[in-house]
Amino acid sequence: MSLLYPLFLAGIAAVSLPILLHMIRRHTRKRVTFSSLMFLRPTLPRFRSRSRLEHVPLLILRCLVLCLLAFAFARPFLARPAASGAAAPSQRTVLLIDTSASMRRTGMWDRVLDEARSVLRDTGPADRLCVMRFDRGARTVIGFEQWETMNPAQRASLVTQELSRVSPGWGGTDLGQALITAAEAIEDDETNDAGQARAARQVVLVSDLQQGSRLEALRAYEWPQGLQLVVRTIPSQGATNAALQLVTKRDSLAPAQAQELPEIRVTNSGEAARDHFELRWAGGDATSETASPPLDVYVAAGHSTVVPAPARPQRQNAVRLVLAGDEDDFDNVLYVLPNLAQQVNVLYVGSDDPNDTAGMLYYLRQAFGTGQALTSHIVHRPASGVLDAQDIDTAHLIVVTDALDQRNIAPLRRYLEAGQSLLLALKSADAGAALSALAGAGPSESQEAEVDLYAMLGRLEFDHPLLKPFSDPRFGDFTRIHFWKYRRIEAADYPGARVLARYENDDPAWLEIPVGKGALLVWTSGWQPSDSDLALSSKFVPLLYGTLEYGGTLPSRQSQYFIGDAVPLPTRAFSQAAGLQVRKPDGAIVRVGAGGQAFTETDLPGVYSIADLGSPGGIVKPEGLGDGRVAGVPPALRGHDARDRSSGDAAPRNLPSFAVNLPVAESRTDPLPVEELEKLGVLLKPTAGAVSAAAQRAAHHRSFSEMESRQKLWRWVLAATFVVLLIETWLGGWLTRPSPMPEGDQP
Repeated sequence: MSLLYPLFLAGIAAVSLPILLHMIRRHTRKRVTFSSLMFLRPTLPRFRSRSRLEHVPLLILRCLVLCLLAFAFARPFLARPAASGAAAPSQRTVLLIDTSASMRRTGMWDRVLDEARSVLRDTGPADRLCVMRFDRGARTVIGFEQWETMNPAQRASLVTQELSRVSPGWGGTDLGQALITAAEAIEDDETNDAGQARAARQVVLVSDLQQGSRLEALRAYEWPQGLQLVVRTIPSQGATNAALQLVTKRDSLAPAQAQELPEIRVTNSGEAARDHFELRWAGGDATSETASPPLDVYVAAGHSTVVPAPARPQRQNAVRLVLAGDEDDFDNVLYVLPNLAQQVNVLYVGSDDPNDTAGMLYYLRQAFGTGQALTSHIVHRPASGVLDAQDIDTAHLIVVTDALDQRNIAPLRRYLEAGQSLLLALKSADAGAALSALAGAGPSESQEAEVDLYAMLGRLEFDHPLLKPFSDPRFGDFTRIHFWKYRRIEAADYPGARVLARYENDDPAWLEIPVGKGALLVWTSGWQPSDSDLALSSKFVPLLYGTLEYGGTLPSRQSQYFIGDAVPLPTRAFSQAAGLQVRKPDGAIVRVGAGGQAFTETDLPGVYSIADLGSPGGIVKPEGLGDGRVAGVPPALRGHDARDRSSGDAAPRNLPSFAVNLPVAESRTDPLPVEELEKLGVLLKPTAGAVSAAAQRAAHHRSFSEMESRQKLWRWVLAATFVVLLIETWLGGWLTRPSPMPEGDQP
């Protein structure tokens, strides 16, 4: 018999309490009937020097109750040795292999495979094994069920053969989520295999355990009891690791010339043996030669410095910044695309004077000012004249504010049906005829609404792409915009119309009407001061730029992406029925179906090119690196129009490319103390030869605790205590019952 908490036996000392109570108890003297005492000689009473215990059985029962309670709290159990013929308990193991980008360092993957083979050799025939790989997510290579179906004699060779097909990728290291996935896999297997539910459990982690590993997921997770983590760290052969990072500039009003040379942050590891490096431009692929003189960079160990990139060479195929002088080169390349301005052509159809501060055109010109990545060219044409076909064909956005000449309806409808966007702002009720003609609907009425002082927007559809940037509560307050006038229309008169915003009286304010592959955006009020103060609000410029972006004209505003990021696609800039093609840096082409909102297969660093499947020619191949073109970068990114109209034939619709780089945290390759995992509740298994006496005691205590929890002898001790209490209660009542009265005292 053993005790899990023997200190509770000190409670047996409480038996002295009932003993003392029995010894100092005073008894009432019995009254005895006697005759006269006059003939007796008085004497002093004799006192006894000691007390005499009474009701000894009752005392014994009470002492036994206290002893049993103390014994129950001590949690007794029977430490029985395992039978000689019993088989050793089986073990469930998840082999968790790190395949993040930091594992691409020289010699590390070979040692990972050696550690995996060592784990396989230690696995017995009755054990169950699951093999997982992880970077920014965990994926199963060999599951428990697949392991069970293998021939026990061939399991090691089959798993080794499967691991030979695995190699490190370019993703970041989400170690916390990977450990949670491994723990849940073991618990799920225990649930499905009740026959071996009590098998030993462990997760074997094979990783470089670098400081860039993410552990946030473990903070909100309760690590399973009894599940041990075995860490097999793969050290790096080199001590120096420097990395590159593009410094993003927030000043969007800076001139484009100031943005030609990006700023680069160079970071050096804490235990680096080198501090001098070289930075230079190179071509668009790994086989290209360096294209610029080197820039010497000094970075002390454990520090970082920000330097301007070297001057980009005249040849525009230089999109890679390469760092030389580092022992680990997996993170020594940074892809930076030329930050060239894109020209946007806006066709304004209306009768406004450009210099009239009370007109709509004046505020439109102010909104589309020249920025670092966008230059605008606004063409003004009167609504009463015939529009030039070249103006319509080259326009990225058409804004109509007045009634149109009937001869302009057909070309504008063709513009919409081709997949473009047109903004119709009803400056007057007469413009309602243009709305019916462009939407292809029957005759409908548009009349001036009766406004009492002013109207405000009451409900907006923030899930629409045009208004989604305002879905954040910090930016979604439109109550400061007042509308003095607006035109009342019925959205039901236009098939497929979707109301994006309504006034407080439920009249449509902004709506979208599909026309072919394009979208007709209708504002029932103008932005001139006589109609509203929209042009004076902070929402006006984002709304206009959002209209350009919704039409697929604007490139993504994000300067760079990282491995695993979802890249939003210009959904209205391509043929909706055909979709898009994305060329990855390795030349593979991924098709994005119609309606795709984002591209998610960003698993390689480099430049990704997008093209419209609905246009003839498909995607342009990255040819002619010496002719001034960037490898894999379409003309739109090189400062040209996205649509080549120099010839009469339709050209491929190439859309802006984007660069994908390695996650910044993956370059933090300094070792992570394993104690950081233990602080988050992970139970670490001590390594052989390094088990302290305290660790041994803790292991024995965990073993005894599991044995006691299975036996639960304390329940029987409490049951015996309850029986003794019943006997003590009955005996105490019987001993204290009132005695019968003597015969002489009876009435």
